[in-house]
Amino acid sequence: MPSGRANKRTIRVAELFAGVGGFRLGLEGYQSDLHPEFNLDPAGPYQTVWANQWEPPGTEAKQFAWRCYEERFGEGSCVNEDINQVLDEYEAGEREIPDFDLLVGGFPCQDYSVAKPLPKAGGIEGKKGILWWDIYRMLKLKKPKYLLLENVDRLLKSPSKQRGRDFAIILSCLNELGYSVEWRVINAADYGMPQRRRRVFIYGELTKAHWNLRNRMLLTGILAKSFAVEKAISNANVVDVSAEPHILSESFGLGDRTSVFQNSRLR
Repeated sequence: MPSGRANKRTIRVAELFAGVGGFRLGLEGYQSDLHPEFNLDPAGPYQTVWANQWEPPGTEAKQFAWRCYEERFGEGSCVNEDINQVLDEYEAGEREIPDFDLLVGGFPCQDYSVAKPLPKAGGIEGKKGILWWDIYRMLKLKKPKYLLLENVDRLLKSPSKQRGRDFAIILSCLNELGYSVEWRVINAADYGMPQRRRRVFIYGELTKAHWNLRNRMLLTGILAKSFAVEKAISNANVVDVSAEPHILSESFGLGDRTSVFQNSRLR
């Protein structure tokens, strides 16, 4: 992530599917006079300016993560409403979402099948219920410079009948919006945590700069600097995800026994 150490300008953060605030803790750190044992230094000049956490079907008993978030970060720190409705109201001019530089979030791995081209209204199958499309919609509306997303590593190889299709659709969408992307599967156990927890982290940057992909993956990338690669992978694949998402939805990965997407790559 851009640490901001060279440039002290505050990096404004919006957090989707915020849960209890894991991304916020990692970026902003935490200081408490009541519980100094939990104190954590910030990763840089990050400031969360907006957050959303809502658990369907919206009953009070289901909103325990949001209550934990507000208890930790203060009343009014997190919007507890369906993000689809929130974005509908924003587009209609009925509510404000502040501008931000970085979008973060962890979202469930679901079926991202696409029925029609993106420019056509209602073209995305299951648009109201599949959470990736809320991230896509927020990126399209607000155009932040950076994004950092987290998901289960299964995302790189789902669904079973079209290995890698879902991730290809996500990359195609980000490509359409102008984002360059790097990703890496990280296992918490490899970094001293008492848990085997493999997650894919996806970093994106809205840029027209040409990346040297090999150097970016091994040396200069945001993820490479934080989680070093010991040696190059000799059988790197070149995969075309420039097609419309609905085309990828129908054809990508058909007949493949394994996914073309590996644990550390760029787009």
